[in-house]
Amino acid sequence: MNEQKLCELKSLYDNELKGNIKNNYVPFFVRMTNSYDGKNGVLFVGKAENMENKDNVTIDEAFCKAQKWIDAEKFIKKPTGKAARSAYNRVVYQITRFLKNKNINHFARTNLYKLANTKTHMFGSKYEEANFHIFEKEIELLQPKFVIMLTSGLEEPFMEKLGEKHKKHTLEEKFKYKNKGKEHIKKIKCVKFDGLESIFITALHPQGKPEEKLVESITDLITATIQP
Repeated sequence: MNEQKLCELKSLYDNELKGNIKNNYVPFFVRMTNSYDGKNGVLFVGKAENMENKDNVTIDEAFCKAQKWIDAEKFIKKPTGKAARSAYNRVVYQITRFLKNKNINHFARTNLYKLANTKTHMFGSKYEEANFHIFEKEIELLQPKFVIMLTSGLEEPFMEKLGEKHKKHTLEEKFKYKNKGKEHIKKIKCVKFDGLESIFITALHPQGKPEEKLVESITDLITATIQP
């Protein structure tokens, strides 16, 4: 069933991006645990892959890699080695541990930006319309219970587009932290759209943030929305 979902997404990639993909751009596909079930599932959303100095791959090659991740269930295990140096990976792992204790056991991962550049770690909104169409299709196919977006505001254009089709309801919590001696006040939001089953939680990317406090803020919002 998950392979069927990937095939539907691949068709959308072919339609939206294939004619635009040039040298030095690498496509990214959503990755799911082998038994993924959206009714009891979570979709984690990052910004983009860092593919600087990596080899170019085609849509077909990226599709094959996503299929391998389905079988491996790799990303829900405790990160080790190079992966453990990523604040994003560490925070996702801590959240999955919490969710498993709430009997939420199915996980998927995607990025807002579906194309990464092999010449730089920077990314832009050149293909924003295509990125949104693919993201919208991911929500439709996966139907996750929660969509946890660790994207530091980059998700806002995507949420605005969803809001054009569905009335939006938002709960906000302040998130205070210090970085290099400077205090920051940001917002973590819990968003529900009429007509969509998924609950969206938008938060900061973990890099340079107090990870334990960030995990606690996110899991507190999840707890507040889970029916007893």
